[in-house]
Amino acid sequence: MALTVEQLGRTNVAGNRLTVALKVTPDASWAGAGGETLDLTEYVANIDTALCESSTTGYVFSYDRANTKLLAFEAGADGAALDAVASGDISTAICYITVTGGRA
Repeated sequence: MALTVEQLGRTNVAGNRLTVALKVTPDASWAGAGGETLDLTEYVANIDTALCESSTTGYVFSYDRANTKLLAFEAGADGAALDAVASGDISTAICYITVTGGRA
């Protein structure tokens, strides 16, 4: 139940705003519908936005800033709605996150 987080490049600074690009790779044991812990305030304080680029493996990612969790979704049984990913191996699904916020 862990994520591998790699910062891509340097932290970009514009005035008092910081922007960081991250590559996030889940391990072989995704925690399930509750998501995996990912505290983006380790990279910027006072998060303005956290944009998740979904992988090409069919998973859609979202960041829950209130609970500091990375959530994963997949096409539901009806093909229209997204369902939270159940526990399992989604280690091939890479998520790229761009997070912008203030300084600590």
